[in-house]
Amino acid sequence: MVTIDEEPDCGNSPRKEILRDLVVALAQRDVEHLEAVLDEEVSWTVVGRQTVTGRAAARELALALPPVDELKFGTFLTHGRGAGVDGVLRLADGTETAFCHVLRFKSTAKSAKVADINSYLITVVGES
Repeated sequence: MVTIDEEPDCGNSPRKEILRDLVVALAQRDVEHLEAVLDEEVSWTVVGRQTVTGRAAARELALALPPVDELKFGTFLTHGRGAGVDGVLRLADGTETAFCHVLRFKSTAKSAKVADINSYLITVVGES
């Protein structure tokens, strides 16, 4: 089970909830949830590593991510079709990875699926 650390939310942003749940699903490798929120032709880029297209490829990429023990959320930003979130993952092997996921939804409708994801994953090697 993944431990989740986050600030309380006012509940006024449906996109923030979608974004939060997507990041939790990635951490928990909950591919059923991912498939429910991703557009059939989603494009997902893990910057510097690879880009995949389509729900099936996104599912495989999610399953290939390293196991996560703890997820700490930072900042959420949403506006129109765009959304972003950052934070830190503590992996099962003890290393920490800082993340930032930037999403674009298919439309501005509240029920719109995620069309594009750009993920920035950086291994934390020490404090300066």
